[in-house]
Amino acid sequence: MEFAVISPTAGLERYAKLSKTQVVLSQINQQEYLDFYKKRREADDLIILDNGAYEGMTLPIDNLKACIEWYDPQVVALPDFYLQSWRKTWHASIHFLDMYYDKFPDQQWLYVPQSTPGDLHGFISSYQEAAEDPRITWLGIPRCLPLHITDNPLARVEFAQLVRSQHPRLRLHAFGMVNGDVHELPYLAAAGVNSVDSSAPVWRGWNGVSLNGKFSHMEWEEKGTPVDFSHNVKGWESNHELILANLEACGVDANPRI
Repeated sequence: MEFAVISPTAGLERYAKLSKTQVVLSQINQQEYLDFYKKRREADDLIILDNGAYEGMTLPIDNLKACIEWYDPQVVALPDFYLQSWRKTWHASIHFLDMYYDKFPDQQWLYVPQSTPGDLHGFISSYQEAAEDPRITWLGIPRCLPLHITDNPLARVEFAQLVRSQHPRLRLHAFGMVNGDVHELPYLAAAGVNSVDSSAPVWRGWNGVSLNGKFSHMEWEEKGTPVDFSHNVKGWESNHELILANLEACGVDANPRI
């Protein structure tokens, strides 16, 4: 299973290059960020373009279209709506796909099932609708599945197993790590998930927090913050070894390109 490293822009050269799979966030418009990932595409990395649906926000369709044109990603995440009706996500995704499938013939399309909190049936219905559309070849597994839709801590693993048994043609990407917990990762890999991304190893390390620390999750809950992509403090100068240890804990070989 490939691990896509998400980092503040100042750490991209040092940390994101440790993977050949990249998740690009379409909401980031810093020129350095734009140029870095365009070069990673030219270097033949696998680029998965996220759709900008983060923290409950969804970017306009034109923004996503412009990002496809700029990055030329191999994989594009279709629009989704965080913790809203599964039908809203389904209709938005299919609308976008109908509009742009023929205009971007070289792209592969990734669908992210969503549903309102607690609506596991709706989540599965969303997945099943997508799985029947031959234009959709990737499925995204959202981080919210075990947090807000079901209280099963291994829900993403069991969902991946379900998809693999029912629709083995679909490739799977897990968006984010649940609470930055590394213990889920080998189970996702064994279930057939192709890739996962997270900001946790770099950003937590940047802030002096270990993924392996006994109280790391509680510590992060108390003082943790979302990634500041424009953060200018060179976190690796004081926490570089900690960041590398966090990455190694996620299965990233941190030595060859450092």
